[in-house]
Amino acid sequence: MNQDFINHARLAIKAGRRCAFATVVESTVKGTPRKAGAKMIVFEDGSTHGTIGGGRNEKDVIARCLEAIGKSETRLMTYDYFGRKGESVCGGQIRIFIEPLIQVRKFILVGAGHIALPLSLIVKSLDYHLTIIDSRRAFANPQRMPWADRILVGKPTAQLKKCRIDGLTDIMIVTHGNEHDYEALQAVICTPEIGYLGCISSQAKRVKFFRRLREDGVAEKYLRRISIPAGLDLGAQTPAEIAVSIAAELIRRNNPDATGTDKFRTKDLKG
Repeated sequence: MNQDFINHARLAIKAGRRCAFATVVESTVKGTPRKAGAKMIVFEDGSTHGTIGGGRNEKDVIARCLEAIGKSETRLMTYDYFGRKGESVCGGQIRIFIEPLIQVRKFILVGAGHIALPLSLIVKSLDYHLTIIDSRRAFANPQRMPWADRILVGKPTAQLKKCRIDGLTDIMIVTHGNEHDYEALQAVICTPEIGYLGCISSQAKRVKFFRRLREDGVAEKYLRRISIPAGLDLGAQTPAEIAVSIAAELIRRNNPDATGTDKFRTKDLKG
């Protein structure tokens, strides 16, 4: 793969754009417009970089790439170039492998306080692209959190508007005040697609927040997406323990097929 395609793919990942590679993996000896190894990148908006031959077949490949992006699955397609009306006839056949580029999960941590510090370290070790948001520059800065990929300083509701939120985006709200928590939660709860949405909370705070959200017209389907209080019930007490409980809940949510299995349990131990 040449450097040009690598750079385009890298920029797409950095910008959070989903895309797929279409690669000619086999072609007949003569007649096909592109030979084995030819590539094209198809972005989620339908735009492309490169070509695998043009014409009707390339249009179909673009459509198949968009489907593959949506379903996160690879495909192997076969196309021929024998006698189609309305386009040149060069003869031959090609096989194209379609591979969606796996996007890195994103984690937006709203708050940079005592719980956020250990949580951000754990999240980064789980290979997330990490964004930190806090209105306090003394807490949200590269010196204190050098592992963060992005730090946004300012009112959380305003900074959240700068973030692209989709099904691969997990958000944890742990600010320095209940009202800040509520405002941030209200700002993202009705986002069409979102991954994990958690908020630090007591049971009393949960009841209060749900009542306010209902009064503000938030539908029940959106209320069901909130994990509040966030984290698994591990008896966590310290900021580090609370961070571990939240990370554990993230892992369980993102690996539903493995949750509750006996994979890591040993039964009937003897001697």
